[in-house]
Amino acid sequence: MTAAKSSQAASSQAAPIQAAPIQALAIIPVRVGSQRLPGKALLTESGKALFLHTCDQARKARNIDRVCVATDDDTVERLARQHDFLVVRTSPQCRTGSERCAEAAAAIPCRAVLDIQGDWPEVDPRDLEAIVDQLLRGEAVCNTLCVPLHDPEVMQNPNVVKVVRGLHGKALYFSRAVVPFQKEGTYPILRHIGVYGFQRETLLRIPPLPSSGLAETESLEQLRFLENDIPMHVLDAKGDPWGIETRSDYDAFLARLQRQ
Repeated sequence: MTAAKSSQAASSQAAPIQAAPIQALAIIPVRVGSQRLPGKALLTESGKALFLHTCDQARKARNIDRVCVATDDDTVERLARQHDFLVVRTSPQCRTGSERCAEAAAAIPCRAVLDIQGDWPEVDPRDLEAIVDQLLRGEAVCNTLCVPLHDPEVMQNPNVVKVVRGLHGKALYFSRAVVPFQKEGTYPILRHIGVYGFQRETLLRIPPLPSSGLAETESLEQLRFLENDIPMHVLDAKGDPWGIETRSDYDAFLARLQRQ
């Protein structure tokens, strides 16, 4: 596709799809080309595609008005529509989930947007509600979730992202390494949960933001938010969901489902 045609496609995708603005929109960005677990969004050993579990959790949140799947994949679109989810086709050139969400949010007037990564199938609706509530009260322009992490072996896993939070509840740093380094004393190690909330105008600012290379080094897109002075409130989660990064993560998810 030429640059001109690509630009035209992006413009058509961003055309408003609903006239009346809503308060809160949840977007599940879904791509199929995962590097660690290829095709994970479409794994169906649980009885339905992985990303649909995440969509269903978002649908349970009392203060989310619409749930949207943002994707460039035909199969994802078909499955989402079969389950009555709104779908916005987004460009395959989107580099990150937040860029895919920004492209979708440009087409849907709202106040607050949740970017719920499609590989977090057990995210707690109560935590989604807390994110929305803080945004709609105007107390944050961007927020996310964390839970305490106690298992030393899990701490060393680079697929488990850690966050350091300051005295006023805002993120100081995210890393795949164990942070902070504990030379002496004690400090809680916090595990990050892959959900982001945004004021819509904040999300729409993100795609053109520059990067120093930090986000690419850690492969953590949220570092680009921080280094561009977007403050991120970090809320304590009530649930204890796990992201699906590897086959063993998916197997553990299936085992938890069987115990329910």
